[in-house]
Amino acid sequence: MSYKEFTKDLQGDALPNVMILWGKETFLCDWAAGAVADRYATEVSRQFDVLEFDGNEADFYRIEEACETLPLFSERKVIVVDDPPSLGGRTAAAGEDSLTGYIKGPSPTTILVLVCGEKIDKRKAMYKAAAKSGKIYEFSSLDPPDLKKWIKKRIRTHKKQIGERELQQMIDQSGYYDRDSDYSLYHFENDISKVILHSEGDAITREDILISMSGNTDTNVFTLIDHLGRGNKKAAFDMLSDMFLYGENEYRILALLSSQFEKILGTKQLMSEGRDRKEIARILGARDFQVERFIAAGRKYSEAALKEILEKIYSSDKKIKSGDMDSRIALELLIGEL
Repeated sequence: MSYKEFTKDLQGDALPNVMILWGKETFLCDWAAGAVADRYATEVSRQFDVLEFDGNEADFYRIEEACETLPLFSERKVIVVDDPPSLGGRTAAAGEDSLTGYIKGPSPTTILVLVCGEKIDKRKAMYKAAAKSGKIYEFSSLDPPDLKKWIKKRIRTHKKQIGERELQQMIDQSGYYDRDSDYSLYHFENDISKVILHSEGDAITREDILISMSGNTDTNVFTLIDHLGRGNKKAAFDMLSDMFLYGENEYRILALLSSQFEKILGTKQLMSEGRDRKEIARILGARDFQVERFIAAGRKYSEAALKEILEKIYSSDKKIKSGDMDSRIALELLIGEL
């Protein structure tokens, strides 16, 4: 079951009495749990008929007891358990086996929501019981049409508008669909808020997006490279400082610098061989808009300069791994040299 299937069940009042919410998009897992509570409880009845438990600290016998208790003021009682240990592949807590027994024959007046995050152990008895008597909803990345609707909805709540070109730019700049991207809807929601704050008119502009959106680490590193290519070393250092501030790993930044400059050099060499953009994208395992970035960046450097830059990056990497230099200092010195 997916996001679309959950939405269909929610709107059609066809939600099961037991469900597991899990997947890469933890934002959607949390949203779905809240949507179930909103569907069956009013603001007044919520304090009596919606109970939330932390799976790492909860008494599972108490959770089972709560599931078997009738709702007071709502059509159904909603019990939300966040991160049950056994479903996450950890040692089961006391009472989890008993709750598994309840799941096999759940109360018709209770909806038990098990929120599991990105990882789940499908071998566990609790998972198998929930799959048999209820439903498992897996929330992966939104597909492009649903992501666009999701973004537009949030922008409309701020009484703003966004055109199709700007909307696509926002998606591309975010890196949401990039391979191995760590950018999620939580990041997107934060970036949309920053874009809204920057926007002065009724419509979101290209400038609003370019200035306000952080994107994922891959995108940030490429922005840093762009600053270097333009000779704006202060902006490059500011970007590096921001990445440090948000806890980005120095080794990952260095690895991405290496990867990006390798692809810029590779694109430049393939262009000189007469390869077209689609062929370059296939060879490099990149998306079309990324190839456009590599082409634009490559115009600012000769092949010899790119090879020299890569040698400096490899040298910094070696100094860090050998313990000859602190990783953060090495990165700052590297940016100063490029």
